[in-house]
Amino acid sequence: MSCASSSRPAIQVEDIWFSYGRRQVLESVSLEVPQGSFTALIGPNGAGKSTLLRLLLGILKPQRGRIAILGQRPGQQGQPIGYVPQGIHLPRGFPISVMDVVLMGRFGNLGILRRPGASDRKKAEEALESAGMGGLRHRRFQDLSGGQQQRVLIARALVSDPCVLILDEPTAGLDPAARARFYGRVCDLQRARGLTLFCASHDVEDVAQHAQTVILLDHTVRASGPPGEVLKSEAVPAVYHFPPPHLHRGAGDLEGRP
Repeated sequence: MSCASSSRPAIQVEDIWFSYGRRQVLESVSLEVPQGSFTALIGPNGAGKSTLLRLLLGILKPQRGRIAILGQRPGQQGQPIGYVPQGIHLPRGFPISVMDVVLMGRFGNLGILRRPGASDRKKAEEALESAGMGGLRHRRFQDLSGGQQQRVLIARALVSDPCVLILDEPTAGLDPAARARFYGRVCDLQRARGLTLFCASHDVEDVAQHAQTVILLDHTVRASGPPGEVLKSEAVPAVYHFPPPHLHRGAGDLEGRP
């Protein structure tokens, strides 16, 4: 399936403001994400990244401003958006299979009181194959490695045939090799399906290798553009509050010094 169908942005955010009580989290945030692109959202803890994702998903509503996903307000029924979280938390030993986790992604298409049928299972199998997890459909989800679980969550997002895939710190807790495999798989899926990827991440160097655009958020957009330009901008050390360079000296270097 190819999603890109027009020149309008996949995601359009105009002058968004949001606060939790008196704590202002987002201030005049504006951005655009082209269809079929990979955009990475970076920023320090507490910068408002997760809040912005919740606004895009329609879980929260902006107190001021406008958001459009493929020309529609967030949260509309049947909107072609997939979501990949950091993980799902299940009780220890909970006996849910990989296939059952992926079928969760079909619930929005089923309606009230309907159970997944043969067509839903076929969709789930196709999504698992796309994510490279087809051979593990009968395994218990909790028995998988962290990287394998994230690929199952990709399949759960893909099973509803999304055009926009929103990822929230999807590689948190993964080692460097697993992160590289994850982003490689996601980029392959993006090209094959014409997906738009919008990924909030602390893996600045990893996402910069794959994304076409990086957006630096710290309550408002501090920088936006190609990864090389954003990461070399003065906004990065200002936002992350990097300490001054530290010169490490060995014991021998200190001899004769007061």
